[in-house]
Amino acid sequence: MKLEYEVVEDQYDDTTHIRSMTEQARVPGGGWLIRTTLYTPHQIGVDVLLLPPIKKKGALYKAVG
Repeated sequence: MKLEYEVVEDQYDDTTHIRSMTEQARVPGGGWLIRTTLYTPHQIGVDVLLLPPIKKKGALYKAVG
């Protein structure tokens, strides 16, 4: 399955040479996949969060979008 990501945030710091980028993609089941990547001069870190679809009213969060 190939997802189409949309960039939510992309920042670069000239002093530390660190770049962070957050992207989101709609999952075929109706939820969201949010991926945050941190690029440093020495390593790359990735954090992935899957938000399931909201199935009932009054849920604790709203869908990103």
